[in-house]
Amino acid sequence: MSESPSDRPHRESGLLLYSGNARRDFFDGAVLGARNLGFEYCGYLIGLPVSATEWRFVMTSNFPRAWQRRYLRRGYHSIDPTVEYAKTGVEPITWSRELFATERLQDLSRDADAIGFNHGWTQPLRDARGRFGVLTLARGSTPIEADELRDKLPMMQWLARVVHDRLFAEFMAWQRNETISRLTERELACLRLAAAGGTAGEISAATGVAERTVNFHMANAIDKLGAVNKTHAVALALRLGLFA
Repeated sequence: MSESPSDRPHRESGLLLYSGNARRDFFDGAVLGARNLGFEYCGYLIGLPVSATEWRFVMTSNFPRAWQRRYLRRGYHSIDPTVEYAKTGVEPITWSRELFATERLQDLSRDADAIGFNHGWTQPLRDARGRFGVLTLARGSTPIEADELRDKLPMMQWLARVVHDRLFAEFMAWQRNETISRLTERELACLRLAAAGGTAGEISAATGVAERTVNFHMANAIDKLGAVNKTHAVALALRLGLFA
């Protein structure tokens, strides 16, 4: 899947923000669906585990620009309780004062209130590899009452599933193709053999190149994948489906 520069996600403060025109057209339809359900704002966040403790996030939304800038600049994605919940939770949650009541969340809660980002609902969805997508519907006016939630929940969850199925698959395909395009055939071959348990010497014998050349290719693959070592690089390659 080739993309022009305007279609590529851009990075800021640990998050990637979608800017592709095709995705934006689709997401505009999701925003319209959210408004028909009584919500001003719609946001979709993808969480990808990079290691046991580190996550990479991808976000697209119609949230106010001032809120997006503040959210990224202050690193709120690292403490947002809806994001933390989405890492393990499966049921939808409706925002409450209790959810944001801890001392470490005071600034996040204050800033959200100030910008009119007061009442919301979050639905996580995940795959077998621990990666998740989460749809958030929010508004600044009236709370989400139990009767409204009961009546609208099926459509809210349907919207979450439609957005997740489309954007999660598209991003994973983009990421896989982007990574493959940066890796050479030799680097992919070394990763593939390392994933099968091969040592540098065994990979050297299998590929017919010197062991120091194997180490050179592996070092390049580690760097391109943003990994910390060979084991991490192999794990990332497997998560990305590079050997499929």
